[in-house]
Amino acid sequence: MPELPEVETIVRQLQSHVIGKVIHCVEIFRPDQWKLNQANDVTKRLKNQRIAAITRRAKFILIEFQSGCRLIIHLRMTGKLIWFPEQVKIDKFTRTVFHFTDGSSLHYSDTRALGWLIWLECGENYPSLNKLGVEPLGDEWNLDHLKALCRKSTQEIKLFLMDQNKIAGVGNIYANEVLFRSGIHPQRRSNTLMDEEIEKLFRFIPKILELAVEKMGTTLGNKVSDYRSVYNIEGEYQNILTVYGREGQPCIKCGTPIARIKQKDRSSFVCEKCQK
Repeated sequence: MPELPEVETIVRQLQSHVIGKVIHCVEIFRPDQWKLNQANDVTKRLKNQRIAAITRRAKFILIEFQSGCRLIIHLRMTGKLIWFPEQVKIDKFTRTVFHFTDGSSLHYSDTRALGWLIWLECGENYPSLNKLGVEPLGDEWNLDHLKALCRKSTQEIKLFLMDQNKIAGVGNIYANEVLFRSGIHPQRRSNTLMDEEIEKLFRFIPKILELAVEKMGTTLGNKVSDYRSVYNIEGEYQNILTVYGREGQPCIKCGTPIARIKQKDRSSFVCEKCQK
């Protein structure tokens, strides 16, 4: 699933290409992916809408229109947004196409069709956005707040980092990377962390996420379902992963083979010597 760096990459690239563009028409091939809307209604309401801003909240993409209406997109496991400067053939995994008046288009592609889109009228809200935790790349990122969250939580720290109601946008890949860099075992209870350990988390969470954005995210394979940027190209962070997906390979710090453990049906990768 695309995490904060992948979604942030997509948002920044879209900001460069589609802000100010006007939607000529919308083609919807999988109406069921429009979570709260009827396809016919969406196509009518989106026509002639001008894009005013594109932002991110956690793993959600927020497209704001000059009219005050909004579009929310959640890519889930295999969703992608691909921008084309001119009209192209629509492939079998394209679920919705936004055609712009200048001839360019934005394709929402989703191999497994698990992602979703929501159209919100001016003044409407999507309540789930209000429940999200602090943004680790935002101005509200605060050490005292992180300490307070850790001290009152009995969650294993890996699950804590992935809890979107606490920290917005961190998923499995980057939680593994952060914990390795911080020297913290993923099964440690959050309320057992010492101040200096929380301080390491505070530093490494934004540091690793920012580096991953710089590398345009992580692409873990070459299947059509794997993450691609708006330009339909791979990210590069997979080339510098320190622990994720490296089961059996030597730790880059001490040489101990990386172990793989299960936490809530998700794989965690850990150096049992370096992470305590």
